[in-house]
Amino acid sequence: MCPSTISFGPFQSRLHHFYALIVLVAACNPYSSQQREFNAGSVDAANFAAPYKGANGDPNVNGYVSGRGTFTEIRAYINHQPRGYYSFPFTSGQSQQGRDPLLLYRDLTVVNLDSVGSRRPYAPNAYVFDPAPPSPFPETPKCTPPANYQYDEERDDVRLDEQSNIFTLLPIATEVPGQASRFDYVPVVGEIAVSAAGQPCQSLKSERTLNSVLGTPAFTNNYLLWAIIDPSAGVYRVGEVGSLTDRYLADGTPNPRYSRGQTVQKWGWFGQYYLAYIDGGYIPTQPVTVPVPVGNRTLQVQTAKMATQSLYVPDRVLMDGPSCGSAGTVCPAGQVCASDRCQTCTASGARACPSGFQCGTSAPVLNLCNATAASGTGGDVLEFARRDSDRYSPVCEVRVYNAGRPATQPPKSVSELPQSAEDVRALDPTADTNPRYGSPRYFYCPQVD
Repeated sequence: MCPSTISFGPFQSRLHHFYALIVLVAACNPYSSQQREFNAGSVDAANFAAPYKGANGDPNVNGYVSGRGTFTEIRAYINHQPRGYYSFPFTSGQSQQGRDPLLLYRDLTVVNLDSVGSRRPYAPNAYVFDPAPPSPFPETPKCTPPANYQYDEERDDVRLDEQSNIFTLLPIATEVPGQASRFDYVPVVGEIAVSAAGQPCQSLKSERTLNSVLGTPAFTNNYLLWAIIDPSAGVYRVGEVGSLTDRYLADGTPNPRYSRGQTVQKWGWFGQYYLAYIDGGYIPTQPVTVPVPVGNRTLQVQTAKMATQSLYVPDRVLMDGPSCGSAGTVCPAGQVCASDRCQTCTASGARACPSGFQCGTSAPVLNLCNATAASGTGGDVLEFARRDSDRYSPVCEVRVYNAGRPATQPPKSVSELPQSAEDVRALDPTADTNPRYGSPRYFYCPQVD
């Protein structure tokens, strides 16, 4: 017999948005007593593709521990201003030889022509409530909150003064024993604009109920970068720290850099389950027609091609020297701080280089932390900012530029690099006219306002 009630409890002290469902009796429907559009709790991220579990996310499916992963903004510069972006990869299907990796498809018949791991990128529906382009969100919610309602983060599992957007596909990976996980999910959705006017806030939680209430609205031909992530994962801005050991400074005062990692992500619905996503905004696209072979025929398929912006990375760079010791001595570029002393690096151990850099094994970077044509080292330069350019795109093409040092000399440090696209082009005019591309050449690079 199924239980007549369902017990819920919070995952974490602050993650009141999410509830762990305790099924008291196995092999039955725990929602059999629930009626209408109830909140079924948060989505289970156990089968999510690794990039959407976050860095250091639990790789296991069975016994998955949610919230281990984190998403940290990557430092970059735009027009000399420090900015940041998050990073998600293209799929192997997008990068398959002979395909244009920037094409998006909305026809599942075409997408399913190929096996898992090599499919063309599918942009499913997302129901977007009262978008106000260039923002996909309304200036003020149009739905009707309860009388005299005020949001209480300790009491409310979801906000009842807004209507969250509705998704129709999760970032699920395919697991095959003895093989690496494969996935076809891309963090792109096709916008179906709808209005919550006259509806109780959060009364719509699934595509099924929305269609029964609002009908079947048309696709707007707009695409959004909305990356669904583990709802328990922390999302951090550049410079923020999230470990509990970092909550206070050595003198006992609160650390201004500490964050609980719960302010960047947005919240939405998938089939009555609550989910988290990173909003990268609208993707500029152009309509195109492409030939797709189907058996002995060739179909002419209407689709869209994503526009990109350039992300410039140096061909070689040294890590900036860290502050070291009680005196705060700044180490020379490429060195590390170990045992409160500036020292050259080693391949592993206490003197290992931080993530994104490797310890040089030959001159001119011998025993110095350096990187070669890599994004994410702190010196990335983007062309356009989301908040102040109509040419912004959350899709990046990585271009490698010559940072201006002879190969026989140590490269420049991160702080010596240009901090605008204009300065990159002045330093290396071939960065655009005869570009060298990074590896990978393309990835999703959402900026979050």
